[in-house]
Amino acid sequence: MVRVLRYGFDYPGLVGVAGNESEVPDNFELSQNYPNPFNPTTRIDYSLPKSGNVTIKVYDILGNEVRTLVNNVKQDAGRHTALWDAKDNNKTAVSSGVYFIK
Repeated sequence: MVRVLRYGFDYPGLVGVAGNESEVPDNFELSQNYPNPFNPTTRIDYSLPKSGNVTIKVYDILGNEVRTLVNNVKQDAGRHTALWDAKDNNKTAVSSGVYFIK
């Protein structure tokens, strides 16, 4: 189980922000996975300001590589998604715990 605590504030004057979802982002962004905690899969969104090769890996708390989700794949600029099914590179289910995405 992965659990993340976030702090925020409530500003009653702020209603929303209009934006164009199709715009190319200005910089690289790896978003928080969701749902979190998850079972059986979690979604990892990321944005690229320009096309390039992408590698996304999951690591356990000791820094051991658990799973490669995207392996040196050429991708266009824009928003992308990777899914993790809580399995390692051998397709074996991993234990509940804390994992890192890099």
